[in-house]
Amino acid sequence: NLAATTILLSSFLLGCQVGLPQTPRPARWARPIQREGVPNLYEVSKDLYRSAQPTEEGMANVKGLGVVTVVNLRSFHSDRDEIGSIDLRYEHIPMKAWHPEVEDVIRFLKIVTDEKRLPVLVHCQHGADRTGAMCAIYRVAVEGWTKEEAIREMKHGGYGFHLIWENLVRWVREMDIDRIREKAGIQNVTGWTSPPPAFRGRRRSSGEGGG
Repeated sequence: NLAATTILLSSFLLGCQVGLPQTPRPARWARPIQREGVPNLYEVSKDLYRSAQPTEEGMANVKGLGVVTVVNLRSFHSDRDEIGSIDLRYEHIPMKAWHPEVEDVIRFLKIVTDEKRLPVLVHCQHGADRTGAMCAIYRVAVEGWTKEEAIREMKHGGYGFHLIWENLVRWVREMDIDRIREKAGIQNVTGWTSPPPAFRGRRRSSGEGGG
């Protein structure tokens, strides 16, 4: 009968779907980590983690990972209550997804390249869009990825990127990375054996520090 046929067809299609080969996750993309109270947590590099909003328990678990500094990108939420007496340094960069600012990027990059503040956890509400944009710029400015490589991870890395914020992708793509590196005081990029050509012969000013 029709019902039986529908069930059989659905089972067949489901079986075909499960059997489809899946593209393996690139090894250089951020690695998922499970910790209570820290949703959407990933290790981007040895110096940087990313997540959605941690709870108070989550902040303690973040500390247990060795994190030194928490960077909050949310506009209208402070982490002071969640951090409480936990020994974590705290930086608040209120970032607007609909109108991101270059100054926010410069401040973030100063923090994530300051050895005294590492490792860093960066988060927003969902750990997907604002966090994704900052991590993409980190990939390019600090680790030497191409913009398209970083954008691919930003959109397809499993972090929950929302297409409504496609403006953030354009923002990353149009970013003047050389200028950002200069403003943030970044001379060496991971993967370069010497400073990038735009920075050879330049010295980091003594005033360039964590933001």
